[in-house]
Amino acid sequence: MRDTKVEHHKGHSLECYSCINPANGCTTVVSCSHNQDTCFIVEAMPPKTYYQCWMFDRCSFKATAKSLGEKELQYRCCQENLCNKSDGTSISGKTALLGILLLVAVWRFCL
Repeated sequence: MRDTKVEHHKGHSLECYSCINPANGCTTVVSCSHNQDTCFIVEAMPPKTYYQCWMFDRCSFKATAKSLGEKELQYRCCQENLCNKSDGTSISGKTALLGILLLVAVWRFCL
């Protein structure tokens, strides 16, 4: 999914979170270079997360997979300052939630 809203102004660098596999969320903020006009977040398998500046014209599955050397991934590009913050639910977090719901359903069925 690509967000196309542009809010940074010419002459001011876009700011994005920049980390690879942060333990407790990414808090490192960088000013993007002049040719990087997009913030980017990628969740790849096995659980690996990338936050960085990117180029909007390279926001596609094919370009992302090739650049990062990943085959399975989900990505999001956006063009507002610090818009690539994680929403707190990763792929592994969603899998854990599904497992818990399944256990609750089985538990209720057995009672």
